Amino acid sequence: MPKPSHPLKDIKKLIRENNVLINQNALSDAWDVFGWRPDKIKKCLLKLNDKYHSLNREKNHFHKSEPHRRFPNTMIDSYKAKKIMEDASVYTHIYIDPKSEMLIISSFKEL
Repeated sequence: MPKPSHPLKDIKKLIRENNVLINQNALSDAWDVFGWRPDKIKKCLLKLNDKYHSLNREKNHFHKSEPHRRFPNTMIDSYKAKKIMEDASVYTHIYIDPKSEMLIISSFKEL
């Protein structure tokens, strides 16, 4: 069964420590689609679980992990979360930058 490359407990720790960078396209999409600013994006990510999405598409969130296309030796995790917060369904890509050790929110779209 697939598991995230980055343990969710590490992701959530980085969010709580505010060690996060949200890419501009993710900020724009979150605002345009959900009306959410960075604080709401982070609050949403804190609600994620790492259970495999395909086993229960209504309740499970982890979708897949794959190599980052632009950064060698970096894995990016994808999550699909239905009605995770404020009735919003979200598809997001996140990874931990190996150099800065920051959480990078690469995309944040409507599912």
